[in-house]
This record gives sequence, structure tokens and C-alpha cells, in this order.
Amino acid sequence: MIFEYESKIYLGEVALYVADLARQKDFYQRVLGLELLEEDYTQVALGRDGQVLVRLLATSDRQPVVKSAYGLYHLALLLPSRQALADILKHLSESKVPMVGGADHGYSEAIYLEDPEGNGIELYRDKPQDDWDIREDGRIIGVTEALAAQEIYELGQEVQPFSIAEGTRMGHVHLSVKNSRAASHFYQKLLSLEDKFSVPSASWLASGNYHHHLAVNEWGGSHLNHRQPKQLGLAYFEAQVEGKEGLVAIYENALDLQAPVRWISSQELEVTDPDGIAVRMIAPTKVNIENKRVGQKSVIR
Repeated sequence: MIFEYESKIYLGEVALYVADLARQKDFYQRVLGLELLEEDYTQVALGRDGQVLVRLLATSDRQPVVKSAYGLYHLALLLPSRQALADILKHLSESKVPMVGGADHGYSEAIYLEDPEGNGIELYRDKPQDDWDIREDGRIIGVTEALAAQEIYELGQEVQPFSIAEGTRMGHVHLSVKNSRAASHFYQKLLSLEDKFSVPSASWLASGNYHHHLAVNEWGGSHLNHRQPKQLGLAYFEAQVEGKEGLVAIYENALDLQAPVRWISSQELEVTDPDGIAVRMIAPTKVNIENKRVGQKSVIR
């Protein structure tokens, strides 16, 4: 079985350590329109269609700047359509939520913002695959051009009360690392990803025919701190594989890379990369896998 775009991984939740749990919950629930799925005094889980997309974990860490260590550059929520992107752009604009940019990447249209503690967020929609710049060797070339922001804004409709569109999911995760070439090699080996597009300071990696499930960049410089446990910012990001055999293969890859790895349960393991960033790999139940298939694109091998 494979996921959409012939991929062998499916991104799950991104977990963040936060200083102000109530404030962060309000932002992701009220501003971004995610559903509250789980809550207690130590953590909050939010998402869409019953699937957790963002998990907020309370921490006593009070470092002043999230970006003082390697970790999250941004999490990227994939919206199901241009209309859904337009609706959330209209909502954010009329709510006067600060945004840090927008871009047309050739294969997608995206807007960027940060949560109240400085964690980066991308909201994007994919263009039809026929519009992507796919080369004969499988590379998918990305660009950074002006977003048709006014056109998209005018397409937007008022949604009251606001909720993020049905079908929204985690599209990719972009990491801040010390050495992008080394990090690219690490994740290609660990997760059997392919380099879809690279520049000297960044790489975009994917499983199958997608433009990227994971990106790494060294734009923060070489002076940032190694990520520490329970430090503000990225706690871990999660990806699912098709079965236990996939987990065992990743475990063996981690050993080959001499990376710290531990089994959380018989269906979940955690690997820590050279910058201290944790990735959790899960082999979900058959029922959960069935729910993530996309029409006839899912294949049993």
C-alpha cells in the first residue's frame, strides 16, 4: 500500500513545546480554525476531521527566542483547494493577523505567518500536478515568485465561525539545521527520501512523486544551539509508514547512521537527528491507513 503521489510516508502531527498553553491554544483554535481534539493541563491537541495536526506541550523552559536552536523553520498545512486558501487568507487579513509573506512556488501557492511564540507556519494549496516543473530525472523544480495575493483574497468567502477547510492535513515540515547537505543525506538515508530540488543552502526531499514532504535549510547560520529536550519550539514531528516492516527498516537505518533511536511502543519509534531534532515514525492500524488512502491512487503490493 502506498499513499498519494506514490509516497510511502504520510505526515502526521507536529508537536511544539510552548510557554503559554492557553494563548497558543487560542491562536491555533480561533485564528487558524483548527478543532480542539484533546486537552488537559499539560497539553492540547488540535486538528481537522479528527486527525491531530498540531500538539501543544507545556514546558517550563523560558528561553527568550524559539529560533535560538535548530528545529522548526515552519510546519506546513496543506489546504484542499485554492478556495480554501482564499478563505483563510480573507479571514486572517480581516482579523488583522500579521503575516510574514506569500509566494508562488510553481507547484503551490503559499502564505506564511508565525504563532505568538515565533513558530513558523505555512498555509498552502498545491497546483494541479500537470502544472509542476517535473524533470525527466524526477526532480521537481520550485521557484519563489510573487503570489497573486489580491486575486486570492478577492476569491475568499466569509466563514463564520471560522474553521479551517475540511480535508486540511500536514503537507510538509521544513527544518532549520546546521548543515543542509548533511541533514539532507541523513533524512534521505533514514526515511528513504529522494532529493527533489536543492540549492547550496537548502534541500527539498520527498517520497514518491510529491514535491517535498521535508525540507532542510541552514539559513539560520552555524551559531545556533543544538536542540535540547523540552526546549521551546519543536518537540517532534511525526510521519506514518505503511506497516511494521517499514518501522524496522527505519530502525536499522538509524543504527547505520549511528543516530539515537528508541522504541516508544511496538508501533512507534523515535529517532533524533544530529541537530537534536526528533522525528517519530508510526505504523498505524489498518483502519487508520484505509482512511488515508486517496481514491484509486492507493495500491496494494
